[in-house]
Amino acid sequence: MDLNFFNHIFLGNPIKQYLISLGIFIGVLIIGKVVNKFLKTYAARLTKKTATKLDDIIVKNLLQPLVYLFMVIGFYFAKENLKLNPKLTLWLNKALITTIFVILFVMTTRFFQELIDVVGDEYLKKIKQKHPETLREQTQRIKQLKKQVREITLTVLMVIFLLTLLSNLGLNLKAIWTSLGIGGIALVVAVKEPLTNIVGRLYIFGTGLFDEGHFIVFKEWAGTVKKIGFFRTYLELFSDMTTVSIPNAEFVKNPVKNYFGRTKFIYKWDLDLPYDTTPQKIKTLIEKLKDLILSKPEVNPDMTWIYLDRLDKYSKVVRVWFQAHLPNWPRSLYYGSEVLGEIQNLFSELQLEFAFPTQTVELKNGTVVQRKTDLDVLLPEVDLKKSKQ
Repeated sequence: MDLNFFNHIFLGNPIKQYLISLGIFIGVLIIGKVVNKFLKTYAARLTKKTATKLDDIIVKNLLQPLVYLFMVIGFYFAKENLKLNPKLTLWLNKALITTIFVILFVMTTRFFQELIDVVGDEYLKKIKQKHPETLREQTQRIKQLKKQVREITLTVLMVIFLLTLLSNLGLNLKAIWTSLGIGGIALVVAVKEPLTNIVGRLYIFGTGLFDEGHFIVFKEWAGTVKKIGFFRTYLELFSDMTTVSIPNAEFVKNPVKNYFGRTKFIYKWDLDLPYDTTPQKIKTLIEKLKDLILSKPEVNPDMTWIYLDRLDKYSKVVRVWFQAHLPNWPRSLYYGSEVLGEIQNLFSELQLEFAFPTQTVELKNGTVVQRKTDLDVLLPEVDLKKSKQ
């Protein structure tokens, strides 16, 4: 083999220097793999002796990515072995700094995300042991809370990462904005709305205002949240199943009514009875209604009121007002229908009738001289204004 080949100059460096740099890179990479393997084996022995999962997270998210850091270190030493153009060296150094920050950002993000999962799982274990009856509800809350914390943590880390990266790359952000002049002002105006919408997204997750899959009422819209994007939230309307996009910043300034997770519902009905119904029959009706409503296990007896509310203009009004603990909103609709059916059966058993709209006509010599039209009497119906408690 011609040894002069290795002394041949290529892009300012002998070929043997490139081979030496390649050897340095491969050598550092091998050292990194060996160190990583040793640390993982040694750390695995230590983690088996502990009951907590925190050390497992540290091993998985901090030790495993060490190989990538060794790759960057190997590339740096390989580069230093070569004589390169100063500008090229500068850009390679910036690329290495960027790569290191990306690796550290990914490591930190993964660490915090898995830490959040472990804390949530440990909390659910305690709930399962002490309060198993609330496990399902707590599981939903923890799932939502973990998502909120992830979103906030990821956003905060990303902002810190970008600012630190730009600072280490030597970029003077203030000077850049100043040099833009009028164009900079236009740029600020242009990015103002996207930035406020990103803040709005943080607000949604940070306050737990709502989440994807929740049914909400916002301004004139009512529907299911399909997606919470970085800039807009997409709502599938209940009225016609179309999708409307709403800027996230709007949810910071305006109230939102969230129907998701409701398990307590209020029913309020007014039962109108004709005026010829005797007080004794009304008393019996109220007692029977109390027996009927309070016999249901889902009804809260402390939030149940059944009484003669008023003597209306053309009817006696018995009010039925109670709270029921039900799985969800659709079930509450069927439940109200079922209870109303039972109330009608009770009226039939007691031989009672509901009051109907009436009209009084006064005749004189076969001619109508006075007509009084009574107000319509409302038949019982579900009050859709159920409260969440």
